[in-house]
Amino acid sequence: MVDTSDKQQRLLTIFERLLPLVDSVSDKVRFAALLGVGLDVWIFIWLFFLKSWSLTSALIVAGVVLLPLLILLRFWWALEELKDLPNIAGRMMTDAKGEIQETVQGIRAGQVKKLGFLSSAKSLWSIGSMATEARELLGSYISIGTLVNPLSLILGFLSLLFVLLLMVIGLVLLILAFF
Repeated sequence: MVDTSDKQQRLLTIFERLLPLVDSVSDKVRFAALLGVGLDVWIFIWLFFLKSWSLTSALIVAGVVLLPLLILLRFWWALEELKDLPNIAGRMMTDAKGEIQETVQGIRAGQVKKLGFLSSAKSLWSIGSMATEARELLGSYISIGTLVNPLSLILGFLSLLFVLLLMVIGLVLLILAFF
């Protein structure tokens, strides 16, 4: 049987190896998303000010161009949350381990308390704080779901290709603006 400290150490080792990779990918996705937003603004300026399209038409085109960028921003957010997952899990494990040890020691010593009104309120407060931590952890699991969902991965890859296409279109529009 594997000791819990051994499992915790293996988990920390995995996170230590994984976090630099996640940080690097997060930076690249953020750069691509910011580049895409800049190019989207450039396309809007080109359409509205230089080609005199109507405001509605220029906003519609800019809005359609913005959709793949929202997918990239979701990936970036998921990667940023994934970087904080070891801290959240560590806090939860430490809190739970301390509370369980305290309860077991109290039961062994025969100090089983009867719950009064104040102790019940304190227990509810503890449950609320644990629920808050669980919500943070659940948020990270949802982000992990974004990163491992095959459809989401395909959409993320297509969004990155779209930013590359947007760069080409932006350069062509820049050349056309000067001529």
